[in-house]
Amino acid sequence: MKALVYSAVQHYLIPKTAVFVELEIKQSRFITSLKPVASLAEHQAHITECQQRWPGASHYCSAAVAGAPNASQQYAMSDDGEPSGTAGRPMLNVLLKQEVGELSVVVTRYFGGIKLGTGGLQRAYSQATVDVLQAAEFIEKKVRKAAYIHYDYADQKIVSHWLAQYDAVTQHQDFAAAIEHDLAVAESDFEDLAEALKNATQGRVELKES
Repeated sequence: MKALVYSAVQHYLIPKTAVFVELEIKQSRFITSLKPVASLAEHQAHITECQQRWPGASHYCSAAVAGAPNASQQYAMSDDGEPSGTAGRPMLNVLLKQEVGELSVVVTRYFGGIKLGTGGLQRAYSQATVDVLQAAEFIEKKVRKAAYIHYDYADQKIVSHWLAQYDAVTQHQDFAAAIEHDLAVAESDFEDLAEALKNATQGRVELKES
């Protein structure tokens, strides 16, 4: 999987669907579950789901980036009884290195009787996270900002054309004496869309931040 890297995060990768993989190291089973999430609460729910799906395991270690890759308040990690720093932190480091967001990863470990040591555990949990990322399918998400325009009915066709060209998402429309339009516009496209609307309507339509 190739990371998308931007100086300011305007696009990032999010998982399309849930997936899990299994890895065996020195008789220990590492079952790694990846799931799309939109909040830390959903990440906690994912941990509970794994505990119920694979009961009786020795550890349910986890890491999450529940928002955009640079939204550190949406990070989470847990060693769940493994030696400190040997599971959650290595897992989170893999996620952060890949610039992915809105996902939860839980590694369920069934201990096989052979101790791996701190270095071995760090490598195992890192590898488990890499494996599940490689198995997952990702799509690109654009970071959007709220915007607003109002325009006469005579300009509706032109405006609709340019909104479609820049993949602007309609949040709300009011049809009165003029059309009032609330939008979500990709941050990277905002200035270009504003310029296109202005030029196409001879300055009659101005895109503004809400």
